[in-house]
Amino acid sequence: MNIQLPHILIIPSWYPYDSKDIRGSFFREQAIALQKYSLKVGVISPLNRSLKDINGVFKKKYGLDLCLDNGVKTYRYHSVVFTPKFYSLIRKQWISKGLKLFHRYVKDNGKPDVIHVHSMTNGAYLAYEIFQKYQIPYVITEHSSHFFSNSVDIDEINSLKEIVKESSSCIAVSQAFADKLNYLFNENKWFYLPNIVNDKFLMHELYDSQQCDFSFISVCMLNKNKNVDLIINAFHKVLKSNINAKLKIVGDGPQKEKLESLVENLNIKENVSFLGLLNRDDVIKEINTSSALLVASDIETFSVVLVEALALGKPVISTKCGGPESIISPEVGYLVEKNNIDEYVEAMLEVYHNKLSLFTASNIRRYCIDHFSEATVVSELIKIYSMVKR
Repeated sequence: MNIQLPHILIIPSWYPYDSKDIRGSFFREQAIALQKYSLKVGVISPLNRSLKDINGVFKKKYGLDLCLDNGVKTYRYHSVVFTPKFYSLIRKQWISKGLKLFHRYVKDNGKPDVIHVHSMTNGAYLAYEIFQKYQIPYVITEHSSHFFSNSVDIDEINSLKEIVKESSSCIAVSQAFADKLNYLFNENKWFYLPNIVNDKFLMHELYDSQQCDFSFISVCMLNKNKNVDLIINAFHKVLKSNINAKLKIVGDGPQKEKLESLVENLNIKENVSFLGLLNRDDVIKEINTSSALLVASDIETFSVVLVEALALGKPVISTKCGGPESIISPEVGYLVEKNNIDEYVEAMLEVYHNKLSLFTASNIRRYCIDHFSEATVVSELIKIYSMVKR
């Protein structure tokens, strides 16, 4: 007996402008993964850009944009925000454009069975309006660290409570995040299901980093939340243990000059390299030719780069900042307390001295496949979609 898989319409609160854009890339990758497993999948996404994007104001697309993206029917609406501080007006316009996209999508493809919202602002408001008008159920996956850091005001929480209550399923990308959302919304319906790791990382040949000098790598935006200064200071202490190692820092952001000055003041420029922003293929290359990946954030709802490193067989070290606690087990790396440089140094030394005996690339990859691969996560999503009452 053949079971008909549901038709899924994805409504992300933000989405890549095109395949090269990294913003919301994990939403796009999940949509493509669902399609690969024979689900009918579409995406609708109003895309607002800022007046500050001078090049975009004059040269980027406007209006309706339809494309078939790796089998996923993707409907975007491009526009510019002219009233950046009037948030309620921006949301109203976003929802209006989203409804136009929804009607065009249904005209072309028929009604979906389930809507999947990625991040509640603004997508959940649009899904709720569609639910009220057309009784199409919706599920929510929340990603935004704003809920974790208590930077969403109480009025916003209150406006979302009914939307959360009416959702058929509520997913958080880590257990700590699920606990936080259950507390904020006074519910017991948020549960943990991770983001997927792109198959591109799992298909890449494992590289024997023992052939090269030992190197740590950090891949992140260089902002205060990422605490790359802790990584640099810990690495400086590691070098004092008469260890020959390198540190590669991939990324850009407002803290870059400060971090470069710190490296210079610590007199470790010969051991630290700033590689700037890299494309996906270059990130794979840099992680693959490194020995271990480092994360030192204050807050992470998940941590995509951690699972990407695991897919490439690399041990990882991270602070206990939310998401990583649902990712890292002793068989693949270390969790340390936030802002505890001594614990961080100890973990780095453990990886340096014991990488061969404690961690093997094939075992780390197997762990990643079992927990974060497309097949693993998509199978759970299909169960969720199939249980939604229609």
